[in-house]
Amino acid sequence: MSGGEFDLIQQCFVSKASYSHAHTVVGNGDDASVHGLAENEQLVVSTDMAVQGVHWPDDFPLDLAADRAVCAALSDLAAMGAKACWAWVSVVAEDSDALAMMGLGVGNALNRYDVELSGGDTVHAACNSLNITVAGIVEKNTSMQRNKAKVADNIWILGNSGLASLGLQQWFSGHKDADFVESFSHIEPKLKQGNLLREMGVRCCIDVSDGVLQDAGHISKASQIAMQLDVEKFPDWQRLSEKLGDEKAMQAMLSGGEDYALLFTAPANMKGLDKLATCMGVCVPGSDVQAYYQGEMIHVVKSGYDHFASK
Repeated sequence: MSGGEFDLIQQCFVSKASYSHAHTVVGNGDDASVHGLAENEQLVVSTDMAVQGVHWPDDFPLDLAADRAVCAALSDLAAMGAKACWAWVSVVAEDSDALAMMGLGVGNALNRYDVELSGGDTVHAACNSLNITVAGIVEKNTSMQRNKAKVADNIWILGNSGLASLGLQQWFSGHKDADFVESFSHIEPKLKQGNLLREMGVRCCIDVSDGVLQDAGHISKASQIAMQLDVEKFPDWQRLSEKLGDEKAMQAMLSGGEDYALLFTAPANMKGLDKLATCMGVCVPGSDVQAYYQGEMIHVVKSGYDHFASK
């Protein structure tokens, strides 16, 4: 692919992401974008990075890598219960072909979830990476947050836990068509489900990107409560315990990240949640997250992913 930077931006990004949002006043192509909000709406904004060799393997298709990077960013909006509207995507590419493939993935993801590309930037450098900022709207003062859990709330999970990390292991071992690989390669941000949970009255939620224990810990710390999890109630427990054995299944479900499930709490009397999610714990007085198996507290060697943890 040939052309200058601005021609490449048009070819690789603007032409691929076609959705336009009604709240946009000034869209992509100016120095900045301008967006309007209704009086009863609030803006929800999140930013994320994805780097080759860190967030995806070096031999992973770049279009899928960019697609999943956008979806991972959108998952933060799902955790707040927001309607996703806009994205600003900056890409570092090693050459124009890499830029084209990442542009294809970005466009595919944004079009799939009706999100407008509102701006971005491109840089030619040695390491392929993306910086993605996403924004959405939510009804005023109804966003779901980490600090809203209460003692006696039930703990729920909407989505899978552990499958993506197992899929990544299978990819690294050369089994690129194995049963869990798609759980890593194809992320589904739970946007509709997050919005529905918010409308039902759920006020505490987080998306599981770094592992259930790690992300539950963020709720525990922000809400100043303890959380007790029963691994046998996780939605994939039976399947994984039979395939991997109990110990490896626990490690994957509690510490494996990248599944982008929604972990949330709700009062025990809230109706209808069992049609959407799986109840697998309870909030209690205290300040930590404990996992239990057959009534006994278990110890997990690694609680989740941390970019700056000691290796």
